[in-house]
Amino acid sequence: MRKITVRRTLDASLAERLTGDLNESQRAAVTAPPGYQLILAGPGSGKTRVIVHRVAYLIATGIPAGSIMLVTFTRRAAREMVDRLGALVGQDASQVWSGTFHHIANRLLRSSAEVLGYTPRFSILDSEDQLDLIRLAMDDAGLSDAGSMTPKPAVIRRLISLHVNLRRPLGEVVSEQGEAIARWRSEIEAVAAAFETRKKAADSMDYDDLLVNWDRLVREFPEERDRQAGRFRQFLIDEMQDANSLQVGVVESIAEAGSGCLTAVGDDAQSIYGFRGASADNILGFPQRHPGARVFHLDVNYRSTPQVVAFTRASIRNNRRGFPKDLVSALPAGPIPLVVAAQDGQEEAAFIAQEILEGRDRGTALSRMAVLYRSHHDGILIQGELLSRRIPYMVRSGQRFFEQAHIKDVTAYLRIIQNPRDLASWRRLLLHLPGVGAATSGAIAERLIQAPDPLAALESAETMALAPSRGKGYLAGFVMDLKRVRESDPVKNPAAAITAVMAGGYSSAIRLLYEHADERLADIEQFAILAAKYDSLERLTANLLLSGDLHAGDLEGDSGGQDAIVLSTIHQAKGLEWSRVFVPRLVEESFPHGRALDEPEGEDEERRIFYVAVSRAQHELILTYPLTVSRGGRGSFLARPSRFLLELDPGLVEWAEVGSEFDLGDSPPRPANSARDR
Repeated sequence: MRKITVRRTLDASLAERLTGDLNESQRAAVTAPPGYQLILAGPGSGKTRVIVHRVAYLIATGIPAGSIMLVTFTRRAAREMVDRLGALVGQDASQVWSGTFHHIANRLLRSSAEVLGYTPRFSILDSEDQLDLIRLAMDDAGLSDAGSMTPKPAVIRRLISLHVNLRRPLGEVVSEQGEAIARWRSEIEAVAAAFETRKKAADSMDYDDLLVNWDRLVREFPEERDRQAGRFRQFLIDEMQDANSLQVGVVESIAEAGSGCLTAVGDDAQSIYGFRGASADNILGFPQRHPGARVFHLDVNYRSTPQVVAFTRASIRNNRRGFPKDLVSALPAGPIPLVVAAQDGQEEAAFIAQEILEGRDRGTALSRMAVLYRSHHDGILIQGELLSRRIPYMVRSGQRFFEQAHIKDVTAYLRIIQNPRDLASWRRLLLHLPGVGAATSGAIAERLIQAPDPLAALESAETMALAPSRGKGYLAGFVMDLKRVRESDPVKNPAAAITAVMAGGYSSAIRLLYEHADERLADIEQFAILAAKYDSLERLTANLLLSGDLHAGDLEGDSGGQDAIVLSTIHQAKGLEWSRVFVPRLVEESFPHGRALDEPEGEDEERRIFYVAVSRAQHELILTYPLTVSRGGRGSFLARPSRFLLELDPGLVEWAEVGSEFDLGDSPPRPANSARDR
């Protein structure tokens, strides 16, 4: 049947309402004609406004709202865009297909599930559901009774997800995880196969399956691809640099089969999720994948002062690839970014804590300040300093330090030495031993706390008899580990005790117990450095473990509306902004991260992470680095300032060095005055 197009003209008053408050570059992007568009949106350049106005403009020119797909990376972003769109176009906003890749995939798969062998009523497995099925799959593959320390279900789930999102063979991904995991390669592959079988039998998909099956639908069934291509006339992808090739590929395939109208929005310089499959090439290669695509640069920054914008612009220039960055600020002048050298990590943390207090005294609320670090463990000394000074803080990069499972494990070793009748700590550690379940750990723990000398009772034949045969060797190893910790004299030297814990079997067990083992091991190394400030376990416990962190006390920064400074990894801070931003530990091996530099294009991604960090600052940017760094149990070493500092034009920053004065009493040393006053 012949189709007749009804042409509509854009109402002049509506056009003015949609474009009147936009700058020139924003207006050009919003009103671009049909086709492929790439909108390069630098930090603070009004990206969300441009996307919303672009969708409103398309609707106003006659594109049905229900034929527009708007893909975002978070449900929150989707809700915000639909709400803002509703203020412009009314109820049409609710007809737009907006949401995350997973949300849109779910909607589309419901009507085509039978093609893939599912029913339209298929279930979506949440994290706990996935773990339950992986446990069953481990039984199927014979891994549950392997007779040794096997990878935990959460570890296997992460490896399977990496395999899907990186689009690499599972065996290859497993082999890169270190010997403790790599030795289980064939078993993990068997578990993954059994996991797939069980999901299909249960008519269920996990989050990764939603994307994989949407891609299958488009690639393997041309009629399904054409059906989707006929449904949608316009596609918009927000934060395209954060998508992986699977996500981008499926949307581009549908667009190419149909209207050829796709708007990609993002910033190649903010592509920082390579570890989960995202690639800057999604944006950098867009003009090559779509010859003739129009490229728009949003070049006015409404977030940061000219001094911060100049620093941000310069921070990315040394990357080998990338679109030009010519952002200019729309704000009045502010202070020049400050780079501060401290003697060591403790002094660096003390300086940051003092600057936070002084900033609050000058009228900046704690919630308008943030400490952004490359890795979660880079914030541990700072958390300790904030706790000791009773400065409320909120961690957005995961759990607060002393609430993390692996830190509780290490603390349990110390608590047992300090108080051998600590039932909870005994049970916690015994449960980590292979072959020792809840009933056995409970029986052993109860026997120990009733004995005259629990530590001596642990070594007795009677205690050993309570362990099942395959757990006896591990229990004997645990006895030796506790002896080593006890000999380190944790009551007087908690730092040495933490080092002793890591010299035993726990350092190997952690790779099988938890995900992200390397990061957790780095956390514990920083815990030992933090503990070195204290000459007794009692002081460490009183100043840190009982300061509201471990026991959810009155320093919980996100409760009761309490004003609190934000601590976050840079990855978690992307898209956010604060008046005053601190970026600590800017030394080689930490930032840029040593392992990242071994990866292809790793330095470029590390520099992009730095770019994201500094572009979060609105008015003040303070960058710090220690002159020496401690390696747990191996002493202190001279540190080299990060290349990201040394490669900058000296005129873009003010350099300072912390000098210290010492108080008498129990409080730790503090820097003398604000760095800007010296």
